[in-house]
Amino acid sequence: MPAAIDRAIYLEARLGGDRILLESAGARRSVDIPADGSELPTHGWGRMVGAVAAELALAGRAPVGLTGRLTSDLPQGAGLSSSAALEVVVALALLDAAADTCEPPELAELCRRAEHRAVGVPSGVMDQMASLLGRGDHAVLIDCGTLEHRTVPLPSDHVLVVLDSGVRRRLGDTGYARRAQELDAASRVLGGRRPADVPLDELPRLLADLEPLLARRLRHVVTENDRVRAAVVALEAGDLRRLGELLAAGHASLRDDFEVSTPELDALVEFAVGAGAAAARMTGGGFGGSVVALVPEECVDEVVVETLRRYRQHHPSRTAVAHRCRASDGAGRIEPGDGSRMVPAPGRADADRGGPW
Repeated sequence: MPAAIDRAIYLEARLGGDRILLESAGARRSVDIPADGSELPTHGWGRMVGAVAAELALAGRAPVGLTGRLTSDLPQGAGLSSSAALEVVVALALLDAAADTCEPPELAELCRRAEHRAVGVPSGVMDQMASLLGRGDHAVLIDCGTLEHRTVPLPSDHVLVVLDSGVRRRLGDTGYARRAQELDAASRVLGGRRPADVPLDELPRLLADLEPLLARRLRHVVTENDRVRAAVVALEAGDLRRLGELLAAGHASLRDDFEVSTPELDALVEFAVGAGAAAARMTGGGFGGSVVALVPEECVDEVVVETLRRYRQHHPSRTAVAHRCRASDGAGRIEPGDGSRMVPAPGRADADRGGPW
């Protein structure tokens, strides 16, 4: 259950031509590739651009290019889906260039395949779905197997505070792929079922047939699916105390059973809740990145100041940054009126971001 946040990657572009010519603010290299993605850059963010173009070509999009510039207020490596936002913004602009369209779930799957093609990481589809389907002041409940989805209201008197631990992470350099392999190995005891479809009362019997490490991995995923469903009930009932308990349990499971948290993330969760956040947990793929906290709007400043103060005391070699966010609409097109296109693609936090196509 992610939410799109009001931090984004923007692409300002003139559409047309047979090549994709892109520069990015702050990046040393530009991208110059065929519009059909038939030449993939060897490394860097251009690989993602080329992979998106290649997947769109495979899906039948006419190879029409663009010339443009990317800017961003979305931190990279902070666990806020900057890679998915890049994929989505490029895909939407290339579809627009070809006067083509694609339904959001299908486009999210296409962007997921592009990420696999570009970096070889078996990531899921949640980030791209959030960037495309986000809705202001709502989270998005997603079944990542069927791509069924619906929105869930977030409390209007609370804001999302993203606490960046200062520990940078790249999924390709972490244990993300290994976790996917471990879960696949553990799933042999499920008889072909998805972890999302396993009742909690079956878990003890199923886990008894697994070695301890695989049992921990499967226990995390089965129990986390149950917590997501319970979090929907809590949000729709306005029960923020229960939501706080669920996010705390989810973070503990990510720390102990899935083993993707870090001491810095654990500290930020503890300090944020201690300072007055209603709920907090790590967000993203782990091994660094950020924590997302739901904080009463009336005391945001106090919570942020106290959380960062305690973090500096306990991790003086790290510099944490707080981003006050709101759940926003999904990625879309802005028309400045001068013939250009500005397509923003939002980042994502596990609890939101986005603009209409």
